[in-house]
Amino acid sequence: MKQTFTPNDLVAYAYGEADDDQIAATEAALAADPALITELVRMVEAQAALPRIKFSPRRRIVDAILRYARGEPTPQLCC
Repeated sequence: MKQTFTPNDLVAYAYGEADDDQIAATEAALAADPALITELVRMVEAQAALPRIKFSPRRRIVDAILRYARGEPTPQLCC
């Protein structure tokens, strides 16, 4: 049976999110298909070109979530 790979499979491999079976299957497919290697290289290059950004929630939002988790009443966050 021939395994077909989707862009999602390659993304999981490139980001280190694939499990051992997926890694083995992907590496076998890469060894057999130069076009797949080209696609993986393009994905890795695109990943490297993405800007490195960090998102941080507002402190009042974090506090509200923590209050909710403790079962405390939460204040209105907007409007």
